[in-house]
Order: sequence, then structure tokens, then C-alpha cells
Amino acid sequence: MDTPQPLYSAKSVRELDRRTIAALKIPSIALMKRAGRAAFVHLQQRWPDAKRIQVFCGGGNNGGDGYVIAALAAQKQIPVVVFACVEPQKLKGDALEACEYARREGVHIVTSLAELDSADGDTVIVDALLGTGFAGELRAPVGHAVERINKSMGAVLAVDIPSGLSADNGSAGQAVSADLTVTFIGRKLGLHCGRGPALCGQVVYENLGAPESLLAEVEPLAQRFDGASVRRLAPRAADSYKNQFGHVLVVGGDSGYGGAALMAAESAARSGAGLISLATRPEHLAAALTRCPEVMAHPVISGQELEPLLEGPDVIAVGPGLGRAPWGEQLLARAGRAEVPLVLDADALNTLAGGRVLAGLRRDDWVLTPHLGEAARLLGCDVAEVLSDPRAAASAIQQKFSGVVILKGAGTLIAHDGGVDLINSGNPGMASGGMGDLLTGIVAGLIGQHLSPLEAARLGVWLHGEAGNRAAEKGQRGLLATDLLPHIRQLVD
Repeated sequence: MDTPQPLYSAKSVRELDRRTIAALKIPSIALMKRAGRAAFVHLQQRWPDAKRIQVFCGGGNNGGDGYVIAALAAQKQIPVVVFACVEPQKLKGDALEACEYARREGVHIVTSLAELDSADGDTVIVDALLGTGFAGELRAPVGHAVERINKSMGAVLAVDIPSGLSADNGSAGQAVSADLTVTFIGRKLGLHCGRGPALCGQVVYENLGAPESLLAEVEPLAQRFDGASVRRLAPRAADSYKNQFGHVLVVGGDSGYGGAALMAAESAARSGAGLISLATRPEHLAAALTRCPEVMAHPVISGQELEPLLEGPDVIAVGPGLGRAPWGEQLLARAGRAEVPLVLDADALNTLAGGRVLAGLRRDDWVLTPHLGEAARLLGCDVAEVLSDPRAAASAIQQKFSGVVILKGAGTLIAHDGGVDLINSGNPGMASGGMGDLLTGIVAGLIGQHLSPLEAARLGVWLHGEAGNRAAEKGQRGLLATDLLPHIRQLVD
């Protein structure tokens, strides 16, 4: 199993830069030239037929990287022009030295957007306006430059980070939308969560020769897991039997929402759980037995009728289709006190946020799986506040309720007692009803197979997203939650 990748704040990356320069015993301009060269190599690999390059440079080190790229393009006799947001005579330090390097190579530098030709499809635009130190709202002339970049026809490479995107939390107002981001020294959390996945395009990491040992010297904000770094299930012995792989009880499916609970039950089964029970409204039994006869479906009309069903399972998933009526509140109240691990989703979270059911309850053995809206309700804030710092929101929910918290999104965050993990998997086609119900069932099914809640959360999020990617090979639009089920089964082995 590979180790996860550390994700850093802007402040931590600046410290890594300083330590890298000291460890390599090189001047800072040499590291800047390494960065520019690495970005230029990726530009040529991605767009080998580029006819011209436009480089948008700011006044700091990010702009200096841009001037280096422009100089290298000129050396290759690729037509290149630099738009300078800060007049060259006002530059200082390494940025000034990089600008002079570009001038020596004959790079044409303009200081007005009116002097730039329109970028067509044969043009590659390099965004070197703002680096990781940016925070707040864009101001002129940078804001005008970003608007120009985003309206252009050219492909866009962002140097280190798209201008306008927060390296710390992925928040963004006006920001560059890039096709490729080449980032250096330390991976930034903001590239992988919040607006980061939508703005960065493909992310390529270059360590610029920094010793790997340096990464352990600086505290990261989060750890990034992928399919190689999550714990997988052990192979089954030849004499295995169903009771060894967990009994999952799914509780949910109020009137009109029976499909949600059934999808959670079926995904728990497809993830390998040995036995699946479903407690739902009586009118959903026929559909459940028809759709998935392997599920042991039970009609319940009250919390009292649920009570006997709580004695057998090894893990209980509550929430898919649960609703917020008294029926759902009764079921959550009973299931929430069961002495087995829990997975809570959807209206179980909304009811928990309301404070009338399970008020003040903290459990180390439950997994909460909110999307942005549910996270906002759990914290008593609005969605914009969650979006402004998803990592902080996930951590705040975990501190309030304990256990493991999965904050779902393009960069899903998993908060736990030891910190925060991030997993990038899935695709925009998964923005459709029922996807969260599948994740609930998968995580419950993995807990039933003896993974800890945290291990089940990590593997479950990756499995869910990767199954979505495989299902989307036939197209993202029109992708249904149930399209993922056969891929879940293939991936879980």
C-alpha cells in the first residue's frame, strides 16, 4: 500500500521553498528557473503544435516563473508575448532578474491588454499572475487580465495555481479556469478541494529536485489518498461463509422515497456484505423483493417495530429516504442508540441537525456523510460559508459530533480524530439522485467486513468515485446511480 500524499497550505509551501533552496544550496533564482523549465516542458508535451504563446505575468515570483517560460519559448523560436500586470521597471528581486532574462531572449513585453492580439485555438495562454500567497478579491489590472484569459479561445496553463484560487481551502471568486496546472515543491490543498478541481484542469506535480525528506518536516493540512493508498479488503478464505462478512441493516424509505433505501441496501450487498436487512415502509416491500430478493426486507411503521431488528446487525445505515416526518424521527431515535457502528446520511443528518433527536450525542463509531447543504445545517451556517473553507467545515462537524465525517464533493474530505484526508475520485456525471445513497451502503458494507469506520470511509469514497468513472465511460450525462453497481462489485475485490 502506497503512502498518501501530503497537502499543504500556502504558508507551509513557502517554508518548503526556503528549505529546498537551503538543502540544494542554490540561489532562489535557480529554483525559479527550474519551475519555469518544468512548466514549459509540460506545455510542449500537452500542446506540441502550439503556434504562439501569451504569458500573463504578475509582479511576484509567480510572474517570475512566467518570464522564464517566455524566455524558453523564445529560445525555441515560438512566437511569444508577455502581458505585464506590473511594469518591468517596478519589479524587484528574482522577478526582475527573470524579466531581464526574457528581454535578453528578445521577448516582447506589453503593459496594456489592448496591445495583445486575440488568442485563437492555436495559442497557449500561460497564467503567471498570482501565486499561492493570494487571498481576497481580484483587483484591476489582474481582474481584467483574468477576464481576458477566461474569454479567450486559447488553452490555458496555470503556473503553480490558477490565479484567484485559494491555495489553503479551494475558495475562489473571480479566478482563472485552466486546462493544466503545473504545481511545484508541495501539493496545495486548494488545488484538490472546493473550486480547485473545477478550475485547475489536470494537475501535474513537480518537486524541482526537493528532497522528499523535506516534506515530512512541515505539517500538512491534509493527506490525499487514492486507490493505491487506501486499505483494501483481504482475500477471502476458501471456506468462507456469509456470517463472516457482516450483517448490514439499512433504515429508511419513507413514503415516496423507497428507492433511496433500496439502493443503499443493494450497494452494501455489492460491496461484499454477507447479509443485508432493510427496514422500510410496508408499501415498499414488493418493490424491494422484486429489485433485489437477496435483501431481507421488513415492514416497519414505528420505532417500536424497528426495535427487534436492531439486535442482529453488525452495522446500521440510517437516512436514505428517511424523511423528516415523525416516522423517520422515531426510527433514527431508536437506531441512533444501537450499540453497533452507524452510517448516517440524508435526512438522518438533517434530523440530527434539527436538535430534537439524538441531541448532544457524540459517537466514535459512526460515519456522517453530508453534502454541502447538510453540512451547513449541521453547523448552523449557510452553504457559502462551507464552500469558503470545506476543510474547516468538515473538521468542525467532526469536533461537534465525533466519529468520522465524509464531506462529499469533487474533492471529498474525510475528517477524523487524526486530521483530515482528501480523495479525488468521480466525475460531474455523478451529480444525480441516489449517488449518496450508494456511498452510504458501500461504507456500511465495508464496516460489516471488519474495516474500521475510517478505513471504510477512505475505501468507500474511492470505490464510489472510481465506479462512477468506469460507468461514465459510456457518457456522463444521464448517468444513474444504479449504473455504478456492477463496477462496485468488480472494484471491491
